[in-house]
Amino acid sequence: MKPVLPMPKEVAVLNGYHPGNIQDVLSGLSQPTLLPGFGNSWPLVQAGKLSGQKALEYLGEFYSGVPLTTCYGDSETKGRIFYNSDMTAFNFIAKREPLAVFVQELLAQQYNDGAPTLYIPSTDTAQWFPGLAQANNAGLDGLSPIKLLWAGNRSRIAAHYDFPNNLACCVTGRRRFTLFPPEQIANLYPGPLEFAPGGQEISLVDFAEPDLERFPKFSEAMANAFVAELTPGDALFLPGMWWHHVEGLDAINILYTHWWRESPAYLGRPTNALLHAIMSLRNLSFEQRQAWKSIFDYYVFERDETDLRNLPEHVRAMLDIPMSELEARKLRADLLKRLNI
Repeated sequence: MKPVLPMPKEVAVLNGYHPGNIQDVLSGLSQPTLLPGFGNSWPLVQAGKLSGQKALEYLGEFYSGVPLTTCYGDSETKGRIFYNSDMTAFNFIAKREPLAVFVQELLAQQYNDGAPTLYIPSTDTAQWFPGLAQANNAGLDGLSPIKLLWAGNRSRIAAHYDFPNNLACCVTGRRRFTLFPPEQIANLYPGPLEFAPGGQEISLVDFAEPDLERFPKFSEAMANAFVAELTPGDALFLPGMWWHHVEGLDAINILYTHWWRESPAYLGRPTNALLHAIMSLRNLSFEQRQAWKSIFDYYVFERDETDLRNLPEHVRAMLDIPMSELEARKLRADLLKRLNI
């Protein structure tokens, strides 16, 4: 018997926004937010509203000809992009092939209820579809977003988080996002850090058939979850670090995402700090970990600019907020020197 779980709440909805007036409103959002009809004026969405095939044909007009990454899974996976049974590999095969080869197979399988999983993961439009972003502009150029395409048939992408903010635009087919605040991490049972289908650790819970004996805290995660279902033209603002489980609900689905970070790229990836902390702090005693937690809270997590009042500006160096690019470069060089000792 399938377990009864709490129903997720609907995400907030903002109407009336489009690529011409969106950038300012995004800067004030901290929760997932649905923007109905955001991309309706795009030629890509207009093609997608006609059919998945029309959307694929439109993409083909911009295709660079460079082979791209495609993923194929057996029908037994039921669209779930995941590990194999003993977590020694993934449950799909990744290939590099021309777009036309993948599109031919996707169209051939669109009326097959038992179709294998067919999926194109994050594909940079600048390299593989030059000109597409200019013809379908989201109005976010001031944020310098990375623009990615995702395409395939019915799929289930395990819950995971990403560091950047994301404006995800549904082009054709329907997409369902189940979303969790960052503090729900323990209730989502993350898998290995070193080895994950998309490079980012994922929840081990199968959302279609959750095993509450193995993952009892998942019920608490669902009690704090939000849900959004996107149709062609809709966009979802997804704040960085929010966990999200993504389902492609139709025989042909295309998603167009825009990722951007709020801090300068020269400050590096926070994941690097996490991995270093796991190596140097995780195996200390409880008392030592608590001591370091206090230090991290002071300098990082609960940092307060007023704490610097007793430090003359010319000696604040790496403690200045925001850290300058010069100080970031000096700190990175010092870290590399220390790691090589």
